[in-house]
Amino acid sequence: MGQQRIFWVIFGLFLFTTQWLYVISSNIATSSEETSDENTLTTNTELHNNNNNNNNNNNNSDLLSNEFLPFSNEISNEYFSGEQEEDGDHEWDLLIFTQQWPVTTCYHWREEDSTHACLLPDKKEFWTIHGVWPTKLGHMGPSFCNKTADFDLDQLDKIMTNLKTYWPTIDGEQKLGHFWAHEWLKHGTCAASLAQLDNELKYFTQGLEWREKFLMSNILGNAGIHPDSNNTVVALQNALVKSLGKNPSIHCIYDNKRDVSYLEEIRICLTKQFELTDCDGVPGDAVPIDYPGGTVITNCHISKPIHYPSNVPPLLREQEKKWEFPVVNTYKLLQFLMWFTL
Repeated sequence: MGQQRIFWVIFGLFLFTTQWLYVISSNIATSSEETSDENTLTTNTELHNNNNNNNNNNNNSDLLSNEFLPFSNEISNEYFSGEQEEDGDHEWDLLIFTQQWPVTTCYHWREEDSTHACLLPDKKEFWTIHGVWPTKLGHMGPSFCNKTADFDLDQLDKIMTNLKTYWPTIDGEQKLGHFWAHEWLKHGTCAASLAQLDNELKYFTQGLEWREKFLMSNILGNAGIHPDSNNTVVALQNALVKSLGKNPSIHCIYDNKRDVSYLEEIRICLTKQFELTDCDGVPGDAVPIDYPGGTVITNCHISKPIHYPSNVPPLLREQEKKWEFPVVNTYKLLQFLMWFTL
């Protein structure tokens, strides 16, 4: 019996070594794939755009641009490309007011680097402001309309408390005012051609007022849509149109590790007279998609559910899983062999 036990233990160790060698070779073989999978939350724009274009019979190809990515915030690529580039044409037609779901914003930020920290609102079901963006129909921008402009944080003293609450920097590593400076210099300097928005205080105050007026948590909540739920983009569209009376733009990010789309941003459009208008004709990663009840402007999948997360999803590391399970299985095998030969 002792020799038999030794045999089975040696055999188990052989299996253990074989599995380790398999894991090592698998990780080497997939290293190139992991390189191509970096930023999985953003590179899937092409997947969404291809699906959207097919649904629209390629009628929207003139509105698409590879410069637009599905995740937009101060810590990644924002709505307009061309950082620090001044547009030659400063004319614009409408304002895009964007609210972001901070849980999704944080998730993307942490996915870029597991050491990244977030500053999330204490309140639940709390949407924050991303920006107020002047936009010319059929074009990107304008942006950075005044390269000589400065950002003076002191001008915002009167509304500082509200800015920290409703227009916060989700990226916990940026100093106070960094995000607001970016928004003012890139977008505010273009909005300043309008008398109602011609200085920092007016610009940011208007954004705060619009958040109060078009509160996404209320608009969605009135339709029974709350965090920790899955909804179709059509359900979101119906809730928004019922409240706003105009077509918004609904944005998602897609995580191909989990095969899940997360609700990211909702953008509404306003005229220079601050009246709601349809977001039709605004370029970007979102395109109009026809469905039986109308048209939705989105980069989300038209038929698959969209998750509206209540908490930041835990980081998922595929490589860790590959190393973990073979070891656990081998350990269980050895335990069985030890018991079997007793």
